[in-house]
Amino acid sequence: MIKKPKFKPYKKSSAHRYVSQMLKDYIITGVYSPGDRLPTEVELSKTLGISRAATREGLKELEGLGLISTVQGYRGGRFVKKINSDIIVSGLDLLLKTQKVNFDELMEARKAIECITARKAALNRTSENLEAMSKVLDLRVDSKEEFYKRNFELHEIVARASQNMVLFYVIQAIRKLIYQTYSNLSLEENDIELVMRTHRAIYEAIKNRDPKEAEKAMVYDLEAYRELYLNVIAKRVQEKSTAEEDLGKIEKP
Repeated sequence: MIKKPKFKPYKKSSAHRYVSQMLKDYIITGVYSPGDRLPTEVELSKTLGISRAATREGLKELEGLGLISTVQGYRGGRFVKKINSDIIVSGLDLLLKTQKVNFDELMEARKAIECITARKAALNRTSENLEAMSKVLDLRVDSKEEFYKRNFELHEIVARASQNMVLFYVIQAIRKLIYQTYSNLSLEENDIELVMRTHRAIYEAIKNRDPKEAEKAMVYDLEAYRELYLNVIAKRVQEKSTAEEDLGKIEKP
């Protein structure tokens, strides 16, 4: 069991930043593990010799980063969260919204990263990785939710098969952002047979330990989705424009 730290009184200029940085360092280094309860706001304030307001602000900063969560009630308090790709997602999501990143830029970044994971997966995959991939190749399902779930799982398994967990978490984060575009399409609008063929090609290339073919299949899969999405959106815009024109003709005396 890791010995809990002794908090040192605050001696810096930015009180709330001192609280957040100190606790963040303890969480990252494993002094505090997922599920651990942090000292109360009152305890921290008294030990560090700073105001409760500054302590509270520092804790809120940690919560905003996704490192801790607040639980209300008698057994409540502030607890360390399990760190996963949600932290990357929130940061990327904020960046995309504030910097006005468009769909093409997101897909370009996705393709660059997934090509790397496909090549590395072909070289490093295990029999367990292949078995997991094989279970999500059949996309003939009844709901859009299940279709997207299996679709995403294939790409995440490929990333895991690369044996690089940084790539895996980045892929998870991008996947959650890309989902916002997938949710704009109905199940009927998706070319399910095409996706199944491209996923099968990715699987076979990785199975055969062929990094060039794995990358080629991944590029084809991602480009196929990009083209499908843009065509569907363009069609909807055209249909809306036509409907508005027709309505305008009807309303004219």
